[in-house]
Amino acid sequence: MEDLINLLSEYGLWIVFFGMIIEGTAVILLSGVLCHLGILPCEETLVVAILGAITGDQMWFYIGKNYAHRVLSKFPLLKKKVDTLKSKVETKAKWLAMSSRFIYGGAIAFPFVLGIQNYSHKKFTLFDAIGTSLASITWLSIGYLLSSSLKKVTTEITQIEHFMLLLVIIIAIMSLYKYKKKRNKRKEDI
Repeated sequence: MEDLINLLSEYGLWIVFFGMIIEGTAVILLSGVLCHLGILPCEETLVVAILGAITGDQMWFYIGKNYAHRVLSKFPLLKKKVDTLKSKVETKAKWLAMSSRFIYGGAIAFPFVLGIQNYSHKKFTLFDAIGTSLASITWLSIGYLLSSSLKKVTTEITQIEHFMLLLVIIIAIMSLYKYKKKRNKRKEDI
């Protein structure tokens, strides 16, 4: 366990950065736990998470903008579905850019679709930066608070376990006492 903690202390921020590029929700929640435990520094983790999220979103936007049309031309059914979403995407584009990190799977899908729709790169970057910042703060805080709550719960569970153990010991002693009392009574009856 100590080796894992040392590894996370040394390379944790890099793991957060690349994790946010690939899949952000689980990574940022776990980062909050690691911040609470003192393994990762909170402020630096938050900045790295935001930068990783923006980098990943920019990558998916770029892929959607430059390569999706080739892929969609090979899959006509998928192209048809994307075309039916066009009007919905256009009316909700800034909300999609801002909310991508709040909706599981949205971190890849929303930037990709906005890239396909030739949404303004400047607008996407602005709304995405706002959204990823808010999402990173939110998810990191939730991870931090969950870790804090989990610590309290495990402390309470430990106290409950001790109480239960004491209760089991008392019941065992009482059962043993009753058993010996019955055994002695049987011996007296014989």
